[in-house]
Amino acid sequence: MPDPITGEGFDAPTPEVAYMGAPDMLHEVAELTAISERLQVEASTASIKGEPYELDEHQERLYLLRRAALSDRLSIAYPDVEDFITDAAQLAHRLAEFDREHGTHVGPIGPGSIEWDPSHRPYVRQEYDHWGW
Repeated sequence: MPDPITGEGFDAPTPEVAYMGAPDMLHEVAELTAISERLQVEASTASIKGEPYELDEHQERLYLLRRAALSDRLSIAYPDVEDFITDAAQLAHRLAEFDREHGTHVGPIGPGSIEWDPSHRPYVRQEYDHWGW
């Protein structure tokens, strides 16, 4: 039976492989904060100018990917914290939804594949592993 926590049974990198070169989690939080602020400023600026906000698809996906990966890493590091496990599952699903809607996945297996049943957490690892640092 596939295990979304260890990645066993999925055709995706294990957490150890996917996150091997990842920055430490505190650095990742700082990076996510910076990306989030940029996205908010862009939306606010468009609103102030009375212009429609055009989503920066690349930055939005980068934010979703890195946020889902951080949540996955936190849930692995702190397996007794139920909120981390819940967040990891929800954010993985959000990334997969975004990629389905925008056709933005970069890994070999798309977000709609049955490969990711019962969890999109291994999908996050695939996408993070294929993300060009």
